[in-house]
Amino acid sequence: MDEHTVIKRLLALIPRVTEDLNVTRPDDRKLILEAVDFIRSYADRFHHAKEEEILFREFGDDLEILKSMLEEHRMGRGYVKSVLEAVEKGDTASVSEHLTAYGRLLQGHIKKEDEILYPWMDRNLSVAKVGELFARFAKTDEQFHDTVITQKDFVRRLEEKFSHEEVTSNA
Repeated sequence: MDEHTVIKRLLALIPRVTEDLNVTRPDDRKLILEAVDFIRSYADRFHHAKEEEILFREFGDDLEILKSMLEEHRMGRGYVKSVLEAVEKGDTASVSEHLTAYGRLLQGHIKKEDEILYPWMDRNLSVAKVGELFARFAKTDEQFHDTVITQKDFVRRLEEKFSHEEVTSNA
């Protein structure tokens, strides 16, 4: 759930990112590509991989809620692919549309995990199993250590950028 906090910080910035976006401008294009890198490396390869390859496997393949969560992961990847295709075409409206759709999807997805799925899983895992999962998560955390630092820094810089722009425009 701590990782969700970082992801939600980026999701909260999507309206600001898309507000005056023009992907034909180099700085805007770079910003979108950095946001996609965050999504792909932090949200997907790091966080979703921990869910898909470690946590969800503890509960088998037949649970509808897990099927739903996995489908939402796939949908999110589709939105990100569409963002990249739109960047290549210089189609700012499509970039905004798909990035916004991704944000909406992930906000609902995280809410379901935090409020329904994770509490249910926690109630159904033994203390020993939680310890085993924690150790496996720690290995993933170690493997992605540099990525996590880089991506958290990206979100912090983006928050500062928009906070500074807001202060400057109100002055």
